[in-house]
Amino acid sequence: MQYREQKQDTKEFKQTYIDGINRLIRARQQDAEQKRSAYVKDIFADPDAYRADFRKMLGWPLVEHNDTALPAVKKTKLADEQGYCIYRMQFEILEGLELTGLYFEMNGEGKRPLVLVQHGGLGTPEAISGVYGDTTNYNCMLERVIAHGVHAFAPQLLLWNNEKYEVSFDRVSIDSRLKRVGSSITAVELYGMMRILDYFEAQDRFSDFGMVGLSYGGFYTLFLSALDVRIKSAISCSFFNTRDQITWSDWTWFRSAEQFDDAEVACLVYPRKLCIEIGTKDKFFDYQYGVKSFEKLTALCENVGTDWVKLIQFEGIHEFCRDDQPIRELIGHLTGETV
Repeated sequence: MQYREQKQDTKEFKQTYIDGINRLIRARQQDAEQKRSAYVKDIFADPDAYRADFRKMLGWPLVEHNDTALPAVKKTKLADEQGYCIYRMQFEILEGLELTGLYFEMNGEGKRPLVLVQHGGLGTPEAISGVYGDTTNYNCMLERVIAHGVHAFAPQLLLWNNEKYEVSFDRVSIDSRLKRVGSSITAVELYGMMRILDYFEAQDRFSDFGMVGLSYGGFYTLFLSALDVRIKSAISCSFFNTRDQITWSDWTWFRSAEQFDDAEVACLVYPRKLCIEIGTKDKFFDYQYGVKSFEKLTALCENVGTDWVKLIQFEGIHEFCRDDQPIRELIGHLTGETV
């Protein structure tokens, strides 16, 4: 071939293609938002039906799977602390699949609430509980929870730092492989936490359940609370936003924009308690979109009110809120004591 040209000669055509794709996405997003608005019109009238659709969207094993037996459990005592004991526990959540975490059991007799305390990206149960010393942006959230005399369990999800812990994985690749077979990493891990609640519910030491989480932990807190009505009160910190702005593949499911964005997921928590926290200096997730999403949630609640949900905008970065009042309120919801 004799013809030659400069690479820059094709720049305008490439840009035209990109611009066209972006216009196409924006148009589809607007169409999906209209469909979602029509879809959720009865969400408070029949939440179980919407919860079933939510499960279907996330995939197996939340659908097409039913295990009535309690999961097999391994429990190893790690330490006696003042007022409580620490255990490492492994739960066989599916055949051949064990989910591990740290369990903090308060000393004494009688039933007490159990709070799931969920780490975020690059995190571990050990990191959030102070086993390594500084808890960084978790701001000692697990210690602040158990300071109220409740039991706590911190699951280890597929989110740890590959380099630091020298156990490598590709979450995006694993999620893609799971989605090809009708599942998702979200579905597997949510199912795992529900199986863990099955185990704890069957024991004599526990009354009600709550959950708190930061970032990815805030994501799992919101979603688990929407799916599992055993969660009576929850704090979702540094996650709540709109998925059109935070387009991470493991937070995306086929045609999910036509059914559930964060506001609609939150509706499935009603009438249980939900506290949403967002930092105004969060460099990862623009808090303003979280505010807009909460305004959408408020509008959806026109007929049921919003006394069950609150939004806290705190002057902070991508971190767990330093104010203990939401934790005290969560404990009050679980114990029935006025805060």
